[in-house]
Amino acid sequence: MGLVADARAATRILAVWRTSGRPTAAMIRLELSSTLTTLAPYAVVAVAAALAAFVLQNDLHRVQEDGLLVIGDPFAVSLYGGVLLLSVYVAASAAMAVAREREHGTVELLAYGPVSAFSYQLAKFTSHVLQYAFLLVLLLGAYLLLAARTGLHLRPTALLAMALSIGPAAAATALSLLVAALVRRVRPTILSVLGLAFGAVGLQVAGDVLARLPAPEFHVNPVQVLRWAAFTGSSITQWLLPFGYVDRVLSVTLRGDLTGAFGAAVAACAYAVVVLILAAAALDRTGLRR
Repeated sequence: MGLVADARAATRILAVWRTSGRPTAAMIRLELSSTLTTLAPYAVVAVAAALAAFVLQNDLHRVQEDGLLVIGDPFAVSLYGGVLLLSVYVAASAAMAVAREREHGTVELLAYGPVSAFSYQLAKFTSHVLQYAFLLVLLLGAYLLLAARTGLHLRPTALLAMALSIGPAAAATALSLLVAALVRRVRPTILSVLGLAFGAVGLQVAGDVLARLPAPEFHVNPVQVLRWAAFTGSSITQWLLPFGYVDRVLSVTLRGDLTGAFGAAVAACAYAVVVLILAAAALDRTGLRR
């Protein structure tokens, strides 16, 4: 009886793979081949590398001027900017792919075959996370070249931070797929994803800037009010939006807090799983058709 049950279970798994797994794998391969053969992802990596070169050049100029440079990790600012740029690009690319295919009726055609809303969103999610990992390897190569050229060290914690950033990037991709499922059209979808990204980063930057401003002595202090509003908004978006996980993962990793780094990365992955399920449910709810 045990052998019969095992055979039936294996038959069911094989049937599920044939009906859902193979189409999903085919969509992943097609998406990767279509995105990685364009110029856009490599242009984003080039911009991130140019940003790193600019920051490191300024640090070297300070060494020549002052004769001393005290900095914990010379690649910290470049790493944050590069990872954030890649995350926003991959998220916007995933959202645009889904919205464009819905407008053109491609998703509707796939729905007539063995493609469900979940398998479609899973294929988009997996392909863009793999694309992020590939672009991250290219960016790492650029950082290694800059480290060899400038003599500044790329610390092991920076390498670990880059690896763990896949979690927040996956969360950003899942959120963009949810936005695409709800909004439908290409332009509003892209504007929504970029608005969420720049809004979250803007609140954090505004909070940091306001925290450094001197507070005038008024009965009702406007700086304190703005500081409180920015801090409250940033605290909310740090957990609700995946771009806050980027800052959390990188900051704790670069500090050497490995337990906190892995915890933040796991939290980002859990966020990605939950939001991906919501994205599939939203796509099924709003309909695969145009």
